[in-house]
Amino acid sequence: MNGDPASLPVSGLQLAQLISAVGGLGTAAFGLLEALKPLFPPINHIGLGHIQQTVSALTPNQSGEHLPLAPVNALPRKNILATVAANWVNGNDIASQKAIAKSLVKLHLSPGNAPALAAATNVDPVLLKSVAEKTLAGKPLAPAESDIFARFDLIVTAMLDECYQLSDQRYRNATRSLAAAIAVVLAVVGGWLIDGAGFWHGRDFGLALVVGLLATPLAPVAKDLSTALATAVDTMQLVRKARR
Repeated sequence: MNGDPASLPVSGLQLAQLISAVGGLGTAAFGLLEALKPLFPPINHIGLGHIQQTVSALTPNQSGEHLPLAPVNALPRKNILATVAANWVNGNDIASQKAIAKSLVKLHLSPGNAPALAAATNVDPVLLKSVAEKTLAGKPLAPAESDIFARFDLIVTAMLDECYQLSDQRYRNATRSLAAAIAVVLAVVGGWLIDGAGFWHGRDFGLALVVGLLATPLAPVAKDLSTALATAVDTMQLVRKARR
């Protein structure tokens, strides 16, 4: 025996076909969502707000009299945020996005904004300012300064990891919800095209809602689930034959 659907009993065949069909609807809904993204740019911006908030806190302007707003030899905050947004909207690899954001934050460190950045990362402001001054002058760091800079690096990494992971989860949850809504609409439209006006008053309308809601969770596993079902039915058929 094998997992070919033709070898299944009628009920098993119908169930396997149903799972495949519902999963196919979910796949179609995800595909339609991808096609709609250029028409609805806010979809790609889901989750970006939390990232920009964190990066903004890690790229403070300089303080002090007669100092420019942006540190020397570093991108201004608005350009850093624009870079972060471009990487997020284009769907670049999360690890790469975090690495780029971290590099831009460290390049933004200067003697003028060290106290504000130390407050944002909860490290010693005096030592962090000394690190910024020596880095700018190309001087070697003392052991205490190297230690504080390593702590600063670790804290920045943790803050960026937190905001990117939460934002990625928020984006995935939101797009799944949107795909589920699209699947429900497609199922309802399909039912209406089959039954016409009577569709709205019968039980098929409720079935269409259930199918639409199940479509997106089933989409990634529909093929494996159908195969597993076929294998299970074949196994039970063999067991029954062995008992006879």
